[in-house]
Amino acid sequence: MKTRLGPISRALAESLRAAKIHDADLAAVELARRYAAMIDAGPDTIADLGPKLLATLTALGMTPAGRGAKGGTVAAPVTSALDELRERRARKGRAAAGDGTPP
Repeated sequence: MKTRLGPISRALAESLRAAKIHDADLAAVELARRYAAMIDAGPDTIADLGPKLLATLTALGMTPAGRGAKGGTVAAPVTSALDELRERRARKGRAAAGDGTPP
């Protein structure tokens, strides 16, 4: 038996079909689905959950601000210390190979 989706959940499902979602973001997608379902189940929750849903959609790049459009800003990708170490090592390797890239 198929569950009927409320208006927010339907809009989210449509947006997700058009979005480019990475596997690493599937937990955020599920969070957005739950927020949408909770808003649909109790419209009085929109004041509390609406901003949370919007923040989740923005983090997924599913709003103009999340895509950097219409004057929004996109957060810089988070890099770990290990990523930075790998990048420094790669730059040193390129410099030692003489490819002209500064270390």
